[in-house]
Amino acid sequence: MPSLKNNIYAVTLLFIFNGCLFGSWAAKVPFFKQSFGLDEQTLSIFLLLLALGAVVSFPLAGKLSDKLGVQAVSKLAYVLYPIPFISLALSSNSIALAVSLFCFGFLHGAMDVVMNSWAAKTESLSNRKLMPFFHAMFSLGAGIGAAGAVLFIWAGASTLMHFVIVSALFVPFYMLFHQSGLITLVAASTQASSATSHATLPKVFLVSIGLIAMSCALGEGAIADWSAVIMRQAFATDMSFAAWAYAVFSIFMVLARLLGHVFIEKCGVSQTVRGCALFSLVGVLIIILVQSPALALVGFALMGIGYSVVVPLVFSKAASINEHKSGVAIAFVAAFAYGGMLCGPVVIGVLAHHTSLKEALYLLAILPVYIFITAYLLSPKYRIS
Repeated sequence: MPSLKNNIYAVTLLFIFNGCLFGSWAAKVPFFKQSFGLDEQTLSIFLLLLALGAVVSFPLAGKLSDKLGVQAVSKLAYVLYPIPFISLALSSNSIALAVSLFCFGFLHGAMDVVMNSWAAKTESLSNRKLMPFFHAMFSLGAGIGAAGAVLFIWAGASTLMHFVIVSALFVPFYMLFHQSGLITLVAASTQASSATSHATLPKVFLVSIGLIAMSCALGEGAIADWSAVIMRQAFATDMSFAAWAYAVFSIFMVLARLLGHVFIEKCGVSQTVRGCALFSLVGVLIIILVQSPALALVGFALMGIGYSVVVPLVFSKAASINEHKSGVAIAFVAAFAYGGMLCGPVVIGVLAHHTSLKEALYLLAILPVYIFITAYLLSPKYRIS
């Protein structure tokens, strides 16, 4: 029986690593937009290439994980992920940037699949809800990446130096885990799961909660890629201040995820989700209506709280439907979550091109309404008939 603690350490590293590289990229989007002279619509097309790379990677990463195991594929993704990340900074023209973004999205999506699969298997070894914690580690990594971008900008470092240093910082952790044997096989009940692989899952219910995840993830994806641009364009801030938008969003998200269990225990799942929906609604309205950059940061903080525990709770609910088919159920709703995460930046970009960035954000004020109305579906007391 492998050590549960070892698996938690390994999965935590993957979530922090993935979040840090993605957060570093997100904070530097205005730099790439300015350097390559991209308008909102053109930037949306480039972001779509990143999304397309991730979508292409999903089935391939799933097949490799089944054949080689999530641990082997995770280590491979860990080694390869920094390559397209650094190549972004090396891009000298639009074609090179497009190829780098596609490859970066491919490795980001592949790591998303394998690390969430590993997280689900690890959670199955425990009697605790670990998914919110792991997602908190992604947010922590993203916040560290975005905040680190601020420091590199203040120091006057080039984007290439920035991305190389961030990637290099994770090399010792890989060597430590690899040499100490922390990355061990997860003894999850995959045989029991495959024995009931033909069991029927309630697809209508999964679609309903999948849309909750999509509504949340769409906003999260939009903020990841557009927050710094919004601060630069709508509030006329400099690049270092603009980078704080995603940093504040991520920091408050990780704090809310780490403290989420307290509110879940006191208020219940449904009320916690409804509260999150209200936080995200108020946050986006502040960003739309105010003129002060400082107040806008408050809006991003509230949105970070609002988007914090919803998707992890959707994953937990999906996994609880059928313990032998938990992986299949999680994969089903994860497709909605990742679809929202990847489509969010593109949708906001297209809307902004035809209206304005602030007006495009009204979409993010509509989505919390669905989350608020359907929050009861995530309650452990709700039974699927």
